[in-house]
Amino acid sequence: MVNYKHLRYFWAAAKEGGIARASERLHLTPQTISGQISLLEEQLGEALFTKSGRNLELTETGRLVLSYADEIFSLGSEMEEVVRKILVTVWGKNA
Repeated sequence: MVNYKHLRYFWAAAKEGGIARASERLHLTPQTISGQISLLEEQLGEALFTKSGRNLELTETGRLVLSYADEIFSLGSEMEEVVRKILVTVWGKNA
């Protein structure tokens, strides 16, 4: 089963255009982000990035994983929004 923390770190690095920017956004060290991405790559048995000079580029597998990650995290946000609306509508709670 995919570790969603590893997937989140990969997703952030892909969206931010690199590990350094992802580490700033997530308030983690670049080593932490890099290590978690390595664990995800190990689990999947495929590289998700290739180095191009000082930049990282998504591999074909990386692009595929990114499209799934986009969907997964979009659905997660949608779920949170729906639950908040239900809490307010049904229970009168502010979430």
